[in-house]
Amino acid sequence: MTRTLSACLASLFLLALLIASTARADNLTLDQHEQALIDSGEPITLAAMYDFVPFSFIEDGQHKGFVADLTKLLEQKTGMRIDVHTGEWSNNLRMLREQQIDVIADISFKPERTPYTLYTTPYFEIPTVVFTQKHFGEYKSLADLSGKRVGVLQNIFYLPELRSHNDIDVVEFDDYERLVRALAFGEVDAAIQNLTSGYHYASRNAYTNIKVAGEFQLRNVGREDLRFGVRVDRPEIRSLLQKGMDAITDNEWDKLIDLWVGSESLGFIRNARTVALTPEEREFVKQLPVIRVHNEENFEPYSFYEDGKPRGHSVDLVRLLAERAGLQVEFVSGKRWDDYLQMIRSGELDVMTNIVRSPEREQYMHFTTPYLRLAQALYQHSDSRPINTLEELKGKSLVLPDGFFLYEQFSRVPGVNLLASSDSLESLMMVSTGQADATIELMSVADHLSQKYGVPNLKTLSTLNIKGGEPLSLHLAVRKDLPLLRDILQKAMNSLTEKEKRELQQEWIARTNNPTHYVHLTGQELAWLESRAALRICVQRHRMPYEQITEDGRHVGAFADMLEKIRNHSGLSFRLVPVDNYATALSALQQGHCDLISKSPLLPEQQSLSFTQPLFNTSLVIATRLDEVFVSSAEQLEQKTIGVVTNDDPHLWLQQSYPELQLHTYPDLPTALNALNEGDIFAVADTLPAMARGLGQNFFANLKISGQIEPNYTARFAMRAEDATLNQIMNKALMSVTGDQRESIGNRWMTAPTYAERTDYTLVGQITLATAFALVLILLWNRKLSRLNNTIRENNLQLLDAHEELKLKNRMLEQLSVTDRLTRLKNRLYIERIFDQEIARAEQGGQYDFAVLLMDIDHFKRINDHFGHAAGDATLTDFATILRGNCREHDVIARWGGEEFMVICPNTNAESAETLAQSLCRAIREHNFPLIGHCTTSIGVTVWRPGDRQKSMSIRADTALYAAKESGRDRVCHEF
Repeated sequence: MTRTLSACLASLFLLALLIASTARADNLTLDQHEQALIDSGEPITLAAMYDFVPFSFIEDGQHKGFVADLTKLLEQKTGMRIDVHTGEWSNNLRMLREQQIDVIADISFKPERTPYTLYTTPYFEIPTVVFTQKHFGEYKSLADLSGKRVGVLQNIFYLPELRSHNDIDVVEFDDYERLVRALAFGEVDAAIQNLTSGYHYASRNAYTNIKVAGEFQLRNVGREDLRFGVRVDRPEIRSLLQKGMDAITDNEWDKLIDLWVGSESLGFIRNARTVALTPEEREFVKQLPVIRVHNEENFEPYSFYEDGKPRGHSVDLVRLLAERAGLQVEFVSGKRWDDYLQMIRSGELDVMTNIVRSPEREQYMHFTTPYLRLAQALYQHSDSRPINTLEELKGKSLVLPDGFFLYEQFSRVPGVNLLASSDSLESLMMVSTGQADATIELMSVADHLSQKYGVPNLKTLSTLNIKGGEPLSLHLAVRKDLPLLRDILQKAMNSLTEKEKRELQQEWIARTNNPTHYVHLTGQELAWLESRAALRICVQRHRMPYEQITEDGRHVGAFADMLEKIRNHSGLSFRLVPVDNYATALSALQQGHCDLISKSPLLPEQQSLSFTQPLFNTSLVIATRLDEVFVSSAEQLEQKTIGVVTNDDPHLWLQQSYPELQLHTYPDLPTALNALNEGDIFAVADTLPAMARGLGQNFFANLKISGQIEPNYTARFAMRAEDATLNQIMNKALMSVTGDQRESIGNRWMTAPTYAERTDYTLVGQITLATAFALVLILLWNRKLSRLNNTIRENNLQLLDAHEELKLKNRMLEQLSVTDRLTRLKNRLYIERIFDQEIARAEQGGQYDFAVLLMDIDHFKRINDHFGHAAGDATLTDFATILRGNCREHDVIARWGGEEFMVICPNTNAESAETLAQSLCRAIREHNFPLIGHCTTSIGVTVWRPGDRQKSMSIRADTALYAAKESGRDRVCHEF
């Protein structure tokens, strides 16, 4: 009765949410890719857990919980269709990694997952808390647990550090339910676990004597963030989900949390947002409740004064921090930047915003960690000659706001005519009207001001070669005699969730820019970048169309354009480290001489590297002479000599992937192609864009692209594996580059040969010679045709043999595609086909029935945890062997996923299926597994009903399996 009532309340709640959100669904602004996804009607496949109470679980054969209702709400908000599949966590994650599903629910952000995962912001953050009985009192620190018995989950990751406190008696429990029970019955004085699980088991068992004493504070223990994770090749799904989440109102979130997590939990989460201050800090707030903060006139969109009010991103940030800390803010407006600096020296001002840290300023101010990192650009009059270097800037007039960080920097540069302005808008106006030759400004500020005030005649140039033009990190700064205020503001800044910071920045920064161009960096990522002047990136001197260092030192090519987009969107600063080839770049990276490699495939043996998501997708192709047949696989190249560019990435990749190939190295691609043209080698291997450019520019009329070795030869950034933070930053930066921008770069560089801007008269001569050579070829063509016809006849005979061999290999490939690699049983793909066949046979009428058995290994996670994953794999293979030996010949056995297995029993009624399941259960129980001893299985059984489809039968079998586990495991339950 209770379960039925709960289900009804959930349904009514969801209906209310959907009705409330209908008006907002049409207000979403979708880009062309998102709209195309909606218009296609294509369902998005989402994998969710079946046992993660209260967020995602199966009950009465239905998917329920926080995620289930959130998913339906997102469908209503966005118009997308979401097809939910439930399964075990590790299998869900594997399917995301292998791109078998589009989205996974309840994933936490981890750097090692970024190469295959695009994250939304968290939809819930679960605190780790201390539960006690109600008479316990407050919990503020570990000192409150001194002399107490404290229960924790067995082998929890913070156990060693907790045990290091000898005055705390730590007791371990197998699962959270037993831990909560022990607390309720007084076996322990406190229990440490995540908030939602504790509330769930306390509520389910009516333990009314339990409370949350406080959030657990210990190094490396924080809140678990739950997000949606999207496969990296579907960014439109990620952005659509994010927009749907952003469209959910605060009231809707509160109701969703209240329904599934509990009103007490919701209250705790809200209260936890208040910054926990020390007694000394609380006293400081009492003595100085109002802080004076600087507010500029025209530094939009960060700090400006409009309609009699301070406005902007930094203004709202300070207000939010003050609210968290219990402070009030008085903004001081109407001064010049240099005046504000003088006021903070004299004690008339407490806080500066939008300020760059420098040794001079550290003498009279304390700085927080950075909260923004922004790219700068050089702005000139649109009719002026471009300024590309510091030398070209000398002798010119450069206008900058008086007292700004750059003004201080350029005041020390000889030869530059430095002019002072009152603010950024005046600097841009002086350049626009010809009163100054250039200014350097944050791109987001300049774009905002020029659009809002219609500043004409401006053009933007990169500042990569201008000293002082690197991206800037912005901080809050507090006057020197108020160190406690700096600590309080830093604590408040640390308390902000990433979602809150992202929303604040998009509110202001993305108003005049495409939001997808904005990169949100966390505090940890900003601090990491702050510790480095620039990211050192190894680039190859001659590797077109990807990249090249020109004679005047410019970096050109597809990767150069990509780096420029990333820099403008993310505020990253790069320092080029030129190298001769890919092998040299790898060596430089591993020796610490650079931080990134600009172009890298996924090398099989490079475990010390980590890789970003793909920059460009291409293929590794083969070029041969015209009279050679099509090459469809690397096996055709065995015993042939293949030319490659020495120490380039295709060379290393082929060495590791196909060590049996005979590779002959050449210093560059034209040399290799010339050797092929002369008949010295059978083929040349390289990427498709490089090969197309090489063939096109060198006019090898006797050569052709004959096939591909690897169709998914993706180019990525590579870095050392330990640089996880850098991996996060670069993946975020790549996400900011839109599909249209990638396509534009690809069209410019990757689809056709690229030529220098100036007329190349050598090339003109080559074209003339090539034309003459073509006329000679026509005269010789008739003689060649005769020889070519003979070759074609021989090739046709070879093709007949190849077709037969291909048929055999296709049959082998078909077997591999439906076979589980570990257990050698059939896989899920195969058994889903059998499902359809059996249903079709049953629907033909007669007395035909078939049954489904769904089973898994009881406590399999413990097997992996106690004996290791190798023992777990051995257990799975033994389990599969037992199934083969005890099922009937016509039964179809498959690995359903993880430790789950399915058996389809043709022409089998309920009684026979039950008998078979009991037999399998007994066989598993009695078997002695070599590495682990004994284990058991739980089995759910169902039979076909008229009107059934695969999904309905699978849900019934899963419900029966769940009932078997709830009843104590090692048994059979049915759902007929």
